[in-house]
Amino acid sequence: MVTEYANYLKFKGHDVTILTNIVDTVFDIQAKVENISRGKSKLSTIIHALFFNKKSDLIIADIIIMTLLLSFRNRKNLLYFAQDYDESYYKSSIMKLFIRLIYYICLNFLKIPTIAVSEKLGTLLKQRFSANVKVINNGVDTNLFYPDKDEVYLSLKGKSKVILIFSRSDFRKGFDLAIRVLEKFKNRIDAGEISVWSVGEHIPVSFPLKYFGFVTPEILRKLLSCSDIFFYPSRHEGLPLFILEAMSCGCPVVTTEASNIVKDGFNGLVCPVEDTECLEEKIKSIFSNKELANILIKNSKDTVSKFDLNNSKYLFENTLIQLINGQNRSC
Repeated sequence: MVTEYANYLKFKGHDVTILTNIVDTVFDIQAKVENISRGKSKLSTIIHALFFNKKSDLIIADIIIMTLLLSFRNRKNLLYFAQDYDESYYKSSIMKLFIRLIYYICLNFLKIPTIAVSEKLGTLLKQRFSANVKVINNGVDTNLFYPDKDEVYLSLKGKSKVILIFSRSDFRKGFDLAIRVLEKFKNRIDAGEISVWSVGEHIPVSFPLKYFGFVTPEILRKLLSCSDIFFYPSRHEGLPLFILEAMSCGCPVVTTEASNIVKDGFNGLVCPVEDTECLEEKIKSIFSNKELANILIKNSKDTVSKFDLNNSKYLFENTLIQLINGQNRSC
């Protein structure tokens, strides 16, 4: 979403610069990109953020720690873009408490304006920190994500049922849960009845898995369109864009309650977070009930229509303009 918004703002005539230390993405970046600091270590980034004071109408940070660091010299023109609740990134209770304290300082004490990507996240920030927050839902580009059953991937699939997963070492995305569930299907995977495809990081597992790596949106569309299930057992989400993309491509979704836009039995199948037995049963139910899969696909179209990327871009730009003009310091 950062890339989408930056490119849109650039297209609309704004001067946009993305500050980062590493550029490693399959997405086309049309905005200007600059290094945060000469060094690429976390320490050099922290030091640079503390003393950063470049003339800008607005500075947007999408990590709460970076928001705090930037606030020392840029408080009056700073915006926090909340794509998830950063406390969920950590297992340690001490780190969770530390991150919560930073949230309190930034959102409650400093009252830094905030944009949240979902109603659920916006409500959490309001209730927990009395945040000045505006909700702009993530959106999906239906001109890019739509059913596209490509012959190359259908041939690769053969007669097997395909489960597509997102392999990522980030604890909150639940890749470890996906593996625990899929190991229960190992005999069927070994026999070729089920194929497991993966996009993302190359993380070794105990059963055959076809890795595609980080792919372009065009290839992702084809993979989702040719898959029978998108399996996404996340522990925490802001608003799951990946799920919207799967829905838009006509791929049934099995996920957890963390994915707050999915209603069990309506537009996907949902289990409590970390309930691997439930997740196993949901996968089985789609494989054994074609009518159920068709119902989920049909209802997903209505869900996707409520999350339009063009509308998200328009609202994002409009909110930034209001903040710059001083019309809406309280989002």
